[in-house]
Amino acid sequence: MNQDTFSRREMLRVLALVSAGCALNPKLMSAAESSAPAKSDPPLHVHPQQQLQMGSEQIAILVYPEFTALDALGPHYALAGMMGATVRFVAKTLDPVPCEGASKGGFHVKPHLTFTDCPEQLDLLLVPGGLVGTLAAIEDRATLKFLQSRAAQTKLVGSVCTGSLVLGAAGLLKGRKATSHWQMLEVLKVVGATPVAERVVFDGTDRVTAAGVSAGLDLGLELVRRYRGDFYAKGMQLLGEYDPQPPFPGGGNPRTADQVAVAMLNTMHAPLVEKFKVAIAQAKAK
Repeated sequence: MNQDTFSRREMLRVLALVSAGCALNPKLMSAAESSAPAKSDPPLHVHPQQQLQMGSEQIAILVYPEFTALDALGPHYALAGMMGATVRFVAKTLDPVPCEGASKGGFHVKPHLTFTDCPEQLDLLLVPGGLVGTLAAIEDRATLKFLQSRAAQTKLVGSVCTGSLVLGAAGLLKGRKATSHWQMLEVLKVVGATPVAERVVFDGTDRVTAAGVSAGLDLGLELVRRYRGDFYAKGMQLLGEYDPQPPFPGGGNPRTADQVAVAMLNTMHAPLVEKFKVAIAQAKAK
């Protein structure tokens, strides 16, 4: 292999990462073209271990009325940036599904697949969380049966936030380590899971759960890392400029947050926690 051929292949690997961004934002294409190095420029050097991996993953993200939008769209951003992967939303029907707060100016998601159309064999099936909508999903037999049927042949089943309670109600977390929103960790015991207070928790090769809403971003990048390797995941993190700098450092963790705020939220959501426990118990009894 001569030097010119090797240099061209190295260049293609780098441009492939740019194309992942262009797939998400076409404006990046014109920027990439305008900044492409001239032929006389020295070759770009990419370590052989940093080769960008291609794939053909089939990924489905469940959506149901009143789901929390960021729970689904956070991981979707990173997963949809994987070249060759197919990422689709699935729901009971193809009607637009309202996210949490849609009646107050929120938006709807148009599903690509119905429960019937969804492939039986998936690489990843992801369930977002929510509040009232998640309670309804737990009580919906069709939703639980869909999860049970697909989980049997899906390589990895996961969730974000209270989506883990939907998985639990479907019997998919029994005997597993799992996480959820910090206020719902104890509820995981009701479904037979072992709660773990971490951002992302893998149990074996076929289950993964993420903590509250923003943890879905971490999950998305962690999944890209597992499907495509560190270098690709680093590129997606940089593309998304994921560099959290919250106004209140530590304020998103109940162990380090303002304890007055923690107490307030616990008081506000205590009835909801009990409703989740009852709903899961009833789902298990059916």
